[in-house]
Amino acid sequence: MSEGLRIIKRREGYYIVELEGEDHTMGNLLSSTLQGINGVKLAYYELVHPLERKVRVHVMVESGVDIKSVLTDALNRIKELNDEFRRQFVSKAKEAGVEGLE
Repeated sequence: MSEGLRIIKRREGYYIVELEGEDHTMGNLLSSTLQGINGVKLAYYELVHPLERKVRVHVMVESGVDIKSVLTDALNRIKELNDEFRRQFVSKAKEAGVEGLE
């Protein structure tokens, strides 16, 4: 989980979502998920510095689209993907004889 999240508005329809305590994993996951959300024109991420655990996700949205609802949609999709992955992983692990997973 991120240590901190900050939304910076650069100009109309262009935002930077700054995540402290995160790296490529969360930056890539969030930006690639955002790319599939209706109303998002562009999403990509950058590391602030290799020695800092801080990621900036740049998001450009269509006129009238609320950045908070776009982020909520993306995070809900990530949760759904995670739940499905976990379900399939536990199922395959049980088939392979691994015990104690739930």
